[in-house]
Amino acid sequence: MNPSLPLSRSKRPRIAFSKSLIVLLVAVALIVTETFGGALRYYLDGAGLSVLMYPAKMACLGLFVLELFTFKGGRAFWTMLLLLTIASALGMLHGAAPGNILFSLYMYGPFLFGMVCGTHLEHRKRTLAVVVGLCLLASLGGVLLDKYTTVPWKGYSYNVGDTEVAGNLMWSADGVDRLAGFTRLSTTVAVIIALYSLYLSAFIRSRLMLLTMFGASMATIWITTNKSTAVAYACTLLLMPMLRHRMTCRVLFATVVAIGIALPLVGLTMDFDPNSPAAQAGFLSSFYDRLIYTWPNLAHNQWLQGWQFWGAGFGMVGSTVAAFPVYSATVSMVADNSAMYLWATFGLGGLAVYCLLIPLMSLLRDKPTRLARALVCSCFCLTLISWTTDVPEVAVADLFLGLAVSVALRRKAMPITEGASLHSAVPRSPAFVTPLRT
Repeated sequence: MNPSLPLSRSKRPRIAFSKSLIVLLVAVALIVTETFGGALRYYLDGAGLSVLMYPAKMACLGLFVLELFTFKGGRAFWTMLLLLTIASALGMLHGAAPGNILFSLYMYGPFLFGMVCGTHLEHRKRTLAVVVGLCLLASLGGVLLDKYTTVPWKGYSYNVGDTEVAGNLMWSADGVDRLAGFTRLSTTVAVIIALYSLYLSAFIRSRLMLLTMFGASMATIWITTNKSTAVAYACTLLLMPMLRHRMTCRVLFATVVAIGIALPLVGLTMDFDPNSPAAQAGFLSSFYDRLIYTWPNLAHNQWLQGWQFWGAGFGMVGSTVAAFPVYSATVSMVADNSAMYLWATFGLGGLAVYCLLIPLMSLLRDKPTRLARALVCSCFCLTLISWTTDVPEVAVADLFLGLAVSVALRRKAMPITEGASLHSAVPRSPAFVTPLRT
């Protein structure tokens, strides 16, 4: 027996294990930080440790950069990075400072991290599912705690240097409090509850447990009064039994993406009365506000400054300009539509990126694994949410989108761990179980 053989075989898994463990820990840190964002900011700022809120995203960006040296991306991936560099130069040409570019990279770090490190997360998917499950329970409890008690971090803000940061945004709509639970915003907690429960559906075999989880999640999302997420989540649950029908799914994927682009065009081409009862109050008042004010004003600003084709550039749209104001140009901090958000940033190229959701969901739907089916549901839900929300601003959504891209583009199967047989790798049940499947 060759004495060097056991030594070499024992070293290789150890290196891979360490790398995947680091990736897992960073993902867990990001998920925990975002799940308890409001409460953590309150208590960490009280202890003078508010800077601990930021290492998770910084680690995401750092691992993305390190993984680039060994990442085997295709032409599309490297073309995307080249276009991102060009968009950054365009943003600086329009008045963005280096701080705007770096903060935007920091904000999109979870997506880039999930895209290049998704293979490691897929290898540790069950451990990640345990963390996601615990965070889902905490999110459900946090919303109820916010509803029936007075949490100390409600409406809390603090300063980082000369910038005031909202630890928890307290606001109401039609006299109803928008509950955020442990997070910063009601939108954030609603989105993460939807994503966590959809991700966990890949690991739960019991229909009773699935129904209980989906029901509790739907009820809690409704309590947050985030209507767009509630409708998107309900539609996603209806999609699950239709995943077996390939052409039907493809038509649905193309339709929801097309509607996401068409909705702002409705606000640009049609006149709505801002004094109508529907626009003043009611279930659709916030939607009318987008149709009448938000989307037309953003489009007018882009056209006025000649940014309608190439966009304002990277670092010139969204919360980046709130942290690093650009005084030499009129920029938009809110788009309330992800297609408009990407168009304002990257121009027509941003709309092309938004349309890539169609092949992304189609590729995931065609994969036979339960995780891929759960991720296609997550992407479908996020596409519906993107009609009225800036999804790129939600860190957990970026992480799951990046993971979805990684799973969709991965061609080779995950390596079987040492000691496992080929027989044990074959799934014993259908790729995706839904409570509505017969």
